[in-house]
Amino acid sequence: MKTTGYIAILAACCATGCILKTESEIKPIHITMDVNLKVDKALDKAFADENQQKPQGDFAVIKAMLDRQAAGITNRAMLEARDKATDADHLAIAESNARRLKRFSDVARANGTALENVQRIHAAKWREKVPSGSGVWYQDDSGKWMQK
Repeated sequence: MKTTGYIAILAACCATGCILKTESEIKPIHITMDVNLKVDKALDKAFADENQQKPQGDFAVIKAMLDRQAAGITNRAMLEARDKATDADHLAIAESNARRLKRFSDVARANGTALENVQRIHAAKWREKVPSGSGVWYQDDSGKWMQK
């Protein structure tokens, strides 16, 4: 009889376990700020002096090189000397790239993202801003050089 009693208790426990109902609610998590948009705004601030319509200072020299096709913009938003580059152009490109890399690094660090991500975002913005028919050399995402 003891065995029958244990079986009855076990059966009662199993039956009540099936009757119990639990509910849980899964609430969506909303992310309000996209990292790329934040980086994009930071880049606009960091490179505000690079106005293609009204080039000034160091950027006037860079713009002149781009227009003369002595330099092009890589897919990492750095300058690269082209065939028409002079020794002075090579020096200006090296100095500009050092400043650009510092700005990119500052933006990446401030936004907690990779340097490469910041550079790709800026390179894409550059490609959009360069007017069609300008002859400016640029590198697409795959690394192929083209003229706009």
